[in-house]
Amino acid sequence: MFRTRIPSQLKKKIMNLQQSDLAPKFYAFNKIDIKTLVNQRIPPSPGGLLKLSELLKDINSSTRQIVDAISYEPALVAKILRLANSPIYSFEKEVLSVESALTAIGNQMVSDIVMLEFGSRTVKGGSKQGDAEKQMWEHSMAVAVIAREISQWLGMRGLEEAFICGLLHDFGKFLLLNHDPKGYLEIMTIKDEEAMLKNERHKYGYSHTEVGALVAQRWDLHEQICQSIFDHHNPTLAAQPTLIAHIIDAADQIANANGYGIRDEGSGNVWQSPSGKKLKFDEEAVAQLWESSSGKISEVISTFG
Repeated sequence: MFRTRIPSQLKKKIMNLQQSDLAPKFYAFNKIDIKTLVNQRIPPSPGGLLKLSELLKDINSSTRQIVDAISYEPALVAKILRLANSPIYSFEKEVLSVESALTAIGNQMVSDIVMLEFGSRTVKGGSKQGDAEKQMWEHSMAVAVIAREISQWLGMRGLEEAFICGLLHDFGKFLLLNHDPKGYLEIMTIKDEEAMLKNERHKYGYSHTEVGALVAQRWDLHEQICQSIFDHHNPTLAAQPTLIAHIIDAADQIANANGYGIRDEGSGNVWQSPSGKKLKFDEEAVAQLWESSSGKISEVISTFG
């Protein structure tokens, strides 16, 4: 059931799409019902992970409550300890318990790990396309890490929000791939971003950004997250532009430019893009962001990929 949190801009967009016939008759069999796609093509949300995520957000949650909740997820315990003992942190002593890991890496990083596990289980439960799925999932993880680094570089609060937006920004692609494997694999070969979005709308009636925003809304994520997913390809044209949408757009470009994606944006263009200018990037800033992100991306992919 769709809640009222869905962005008003997206509501209007969907209504306009439903009232028009964007696709020619020979594409009619591929037109999708958006509610059916979102409601039936996404595996059920892992309840334990969502509960844990809420505990981590709640300032009144005790360490014991969080440790107990994590203990019910053995795979998550292993991944938390692995990352706590990885080169990302380089602690002098080995971290041997979840409680020690919480103290060492903090609730923020544990929350990131929970969202990665959440996304990983959902993607692997819903898609059958090995190579394409793997490429998109690695890209999503890279964008999540880079978006968090950009937010930190800007001195922003809400690093978790940037991470989640990055992780889910292309989630609509997974659903469209699962809906129409052969047809969407053809669309994925399109290198030009605007042409890709145009082909998605032409063939299915909706773009992956619209579908992805509805996914975020279904999971009851904050409206700003839904909106950033919806706007991340064209944040400067958004009716209500947000800084986080520019961050995701820039992170998307940096990831693609460094081999984590389908399109090669060209490593010299990120700071010259509208989002790069909005964030006041220069060549040195982009290089530093990539340097601080690359090792973390490799570690995250080796753990959750």
